[in-house]
Order: sequence, then structure tokens, then C-alpha cells
Amino acid sequence: MSVIDEIKQRLDAVEVIGSYVSLKKAGATYKGLCPFHTEKTPSFVVFPSSQTWHCFGACGTGGDIFSFVMRHDNLDFGEALRLLAQRAGVELEPLTPGAREHADLLERLRQINALAASFYQQVLADSPDADAARAYLERRSVTPASQRAFQLGYAPNDWHRLEQFLRTQGVAQDEALQAGLLASNESGNVYDRFRARIMFPIRDMQGHVVGFGGRVLDDSQPKYLNSPQTPLFDKGSVLYGIDLAHSAIRESGIAIIVEGYMDVIVPHQCGATNVIACMGTALSEAHIDVLKRICTTLILALDPDDAGLRAAERGALAASESLPRQVVPVPDARGLIRYEERLGAEVRVLMLPRGMDPDELILSDRALWDRLVADALPVPEFYLQRARQEIDISTARGKQDAVERMLPVIAAVDNPVQRSHYLQRVSQWVRIDERQLMPQLDALRGTGGSPRRKRPERRISSSPADAAPAAPRAEISSFLSLEEHCISLLISDPGGASGPIRETRLSDSTFADPRHREIFRQLQPYMDDETRPYDTRALIASLDTESAAHVESLSRRLQSEPNLSEEAFREDLIKCCTRLRRQELSRRIEELRFVQLEAQEQGETDRVRDLAAQIAALTGEHLRIERRFVAATYGGKRQS
Repeated sequence: MSVIDEIKQRLDAVEVIGSYVSLKKAGATYKGLCPFHTEKTPSFVVFPSSQTWHCFGACGTGGDIFSFVMRHDNLDFGEALRLLAQRAGVELEPLTPGAREHADLLERLRQINALAASFYQQVLADSPDADAARAYLERRSVTPASQRAFQLGYAPNDWHRLEQFLRTQGVAQDEALQAGLLASNESGNVYDRFRARIMFPIRDMQGHVVGFGGRVLDDSQPKYLNSPQTPLFDKGSVLYGIDLAHSAIRESGIAIIVEGYMDVIVPHQCGATNVIACMGTALSEAHIDVLKRICTTLILALDPDDAGLRAAERGALAASESLPRQVVPVPDARGLIRYEERLGAEVRVLMLPRGMDPDELILSDRALWDRLVADALPVPEFYLQRARQEIDISTARGKQDAVERMLPVIAAVDNPVQRSHYLQRVSQWVRIDERQLMPQLDALRGTGGSPRRKRPERRISSSPADAAPAAPRAEISSFLSLEEHCISLLISDPGGASGPIRETRLSDSTFADPRHREIFRQLQPYMDDETRPYDTRALIASLDTESAAHVESLSRRLQSEPNLSEEAFREDLIKCCTRLRRQELSRRIEELRFVQLEAQEQGETDRVRDLAAQIAALTGEHLRIERRFVAATYGGKRQS
């Protein structure tokens, strides 16, 4: 029995989830208000028989106790595993020496950063050196309460003051260098990295200080300076203010993304606590991986100058392409079921008035801020407005530029009605018949909104110690479970798996084992983009200890398996994914029938009808999947 199975056996889902959510028994299930969105009628259901949960309201999410704790407490899988293991009284296997050393290093860096933050805070509060900094914050209307909430500080204009303080706290020079708090020059002289700057501690979701940003008050140095890349700090993945904003983001379902520190602090001070900032970088996949778990709408509110608008263009389209997609069964007017792929979240752009930053706007007119948030533009509308301002379509070249700019944006729109609407708008603007534009749009839609790209040769290693290319493995091994075999195939070549994954509509929620869900999520970028270079070592490095060890174990166990041709690999993976998808659909149908029976007993006619439609849609997909499995297993052409 695995550690995960032992934890699940010892812990009851009703008890665990009931410690977070008020649950009431309803027939064979337990119901409560969903903790992941605001609602008045309970739609959150826990199923004791399967030890799972599902929200039948706005979220539509579900899973087991691991996924619940991860989502509720904003933990990664490793953190949730440790928390639940402790609760269950299950002793986890000790970390490998390398993993233990790395974990100890991260904890030590957190301690050092916390010491530095307290030092900077004390200087800002008491030192005459910080008079100008205190005056600046007062001019920017930052209250003392906000200064405390965000741990604002000041780095004195001294080359060694922080270093001396850290030494008194038992911090060695090499440790402070590794934390990015000290720097060294070509001569080897070591000095405080941050001097004469207002200090903005950058914290992770759990409130740990992982790095710093510093702002100078004159022109003697570059205006902003951030911590360098460290084992703890990655500029491309942190979000300023996320520790204070995540509850409001989860409750509202909206994350507003701005550029600067003040653009976060002042809105929070004014009650807009769902505002966060990227660290001077475009919105990245790492940012989206954090945000997609806690919100359904991303609003970009970047500076209204040309640089800010260009950043909004890049960020909006990148976010649209990176967000997860859900396949939704939709009944048509004849009662037949079709399947639409939709973004798991919506991206919009808030158009700020020229010459006003978010902090200035919300201080001067909170009502206008709220109105602009409500009126934030969908990405295609924002692009279209920008294109109309910038492109002269009086020439053939101008029309070509307009079409080339807009069609990739329109191709990324999942809803066919909206896609048709924007295509019509562009057609009318450039005065070119829609039918002339459709072939280009169809070509772009063929690869999810971006031009077809040739798949490069992949560098794939089957274990950290083996960098030789690993071919896909043989059909389902007798010593691997169905889930393990599927994950093994995905690990061997995630890019080659993209087609079968799309065809069977597999997602991380398909997997029952939380390690497999985590591995699938980390492989998703490689399955979405076949041109992305892949190496198993990079995958292992991105995972928590438990999941990484599982990947290494699967890789070793499959070394003895004979290799498959590309076609055999595809056939094997389709059969494997199809069986998993059938199991997932069966579970969902069973859960819906439980809820439908309860609704019938309570006389909720409309809800019964709605649930019946959902059951019919999922049953239809189950039959389609069944036909595909039979065709793939017993020969003949696979059916769509």
C-alpha cells in the first residue's frame, strides 16, 4: 500500500472537508456551501462512498482530500501530503540526502529574508536616514497600516549595514550572498546589494519573504532593483501581493494584474484587495498556474502608455493561450449533444485613462475604478481597438497588416458565435469578404490559434542519470496500474501524446492518484506545445519529492519494456486514455445520479431537469468513448 493510499484509508473525506466547510447530511451524501466561490444555495457535495467531493455550482471542480486541501490552503502536492500525513499519523519516508539538503537550504533562506525584512522595517520606522522615504510614502498616500501590512522598509545608504546586522544574527556571509542580499564586485569585495532604497518584501502565497524589490528616491541609481535569481526567488513566477490578495481573488473570482508596487498597495488600502502585480515581467505560465486555481477572470490593468499597452497585448494573448481549456457538453436545439472547448478562465483588459496609474485612479475616483473593472474589454475587443488606432487600412499593405494582427487573436476565441462576431467586425473594417478570410482562420484554428509548427526532434531522458533518448514503451505492463502506465507513456514523450490527449479529452482531474494529477499538470505545457524542448530531468526538478520519486521509479521499472513504434505508441496511449476517461465519466454520472435523486426527493423540478441534461450529455460521451475503445481494441477505424 502506498503512503497516499494509507492516508486515504485512515482519513475520512467528510471529516477532513468538514473541518473546513459546514456540511449537512443529505441522503447518502453531505452538502454545504462551496468554499471556492460565493453562493447562497449549497452546491458542494461530499460523497462518502467514493471519498470524493464535487461542486455542482459555478466552480464545477472536484477531487479527493488531497485536491481539496491543495485548493483550499493554496498548497502544492508535497505540502498537502505532509499536512494530511501528519493528520493521519502516517510517517513519510525520509527525504533523500539531496532533497533534504535542498529543503533545508530553502528554509534557511526564508529565515534570512525574514531577518532582512525586519531590519529594513526598523530602519524605515526609526532611522533619520529614512526621513525622505517616509515623506515619499506619505506623498503617495500610503498609510502606516499599509506599510505594516506589506512590511515596507528602507535600506540605509551604507555599504555594510545589513551585512553587519545579519552577522549579529548568526548569518554567514556566503548565506547572505546566496539569499541575494549581498553582492560582490570583480575584486571580490562584498557589500549590501540594496542601498538608499525603499524596500518592498516579495512574499509567496503562504506569506514567506522570498525576495525584495527596492526603489531609489533620486536619479543616482536605476529606479528599481530586484533580488537576483536565487533557489527561493524566481522573478518570472512570483506575484506581488498574492499572500494578501488570494482570499479576495478566490471570493470574487477575479484577479486584477497591475505593474507596480504602489499599484497594488494603494488599491488594497482602498478596499480593492484582489489586485496583484507581476515583477516587471509579462504574465507567464507560472503565474497562470497559480491564478487558474483561484479565479475565473484575469483583468490586466497596465499603464496606459505605449509600453504598457504593448505589454497588455502580449500578456492578454499569452494568458489566453496558456490558460487551461475545458471540454463542455452542450445540448443543441434538437436535443443532440455537441462538445465545445472553452477557456477555464476569461482574460480581459482594463483601459486606464491616459496619464493615470491604478493607484492614482483609485485614490481620486473609486467609483470610476469599479466601473472600469466592470467594463474591462475582452481580449479580441482590446486588440481590435488598438489595431484600428494604429493601422492605416487605406493601402493593401495596411489591410494585410490588420488581418495578420487580428486573425491569430480571433482564432484563439473558443466560442464559435463570438469568433464569428469578431471575424465579421474585422471583415467590415478592412472591407474584405469574410469568405476570403476563413481559410486563414481555419488554418490557425487547426493548431489552437497559432500557425502550424514543425515538431522538432525531442531530447528525452528516462531518468536523471540517463540522458539517452527513451522510446515509448510497450503495451500496458502487468506490474503497472492503468494510471501508472498512462503516466509512463506521457513521461516518455508528452509532445507525441498531445493528439490522443485532445481526442480523449483527458485532464488532470481524470487521475485518482494525486501524484499523477501533479505530474500531468507539469507535463501540460509540453503537451500543449510540441516544439517545447523536453527532458525528464527538468520534469523531475519541477515536482515535489513524492511525485519526483514516483517518476524516477516508473522510469526505472519501464527500462526492461520493449520499445514501440510511433503508431503503436499512439494506439496504446489512446486505449489507455480511453479507459481512464470511461472510468472518470462513470464516476461523474454516478455522482450526478446521487444528487438528482436527492433533488427529486426535495421536489426541485428545475434542478432535476438540469441534472438530467448533464447526465444525458455525459452518458452520450461515455457511449462515444466506448465505441472508440472497441474500435481501437478490436481493429478497424477509430470512430469520432
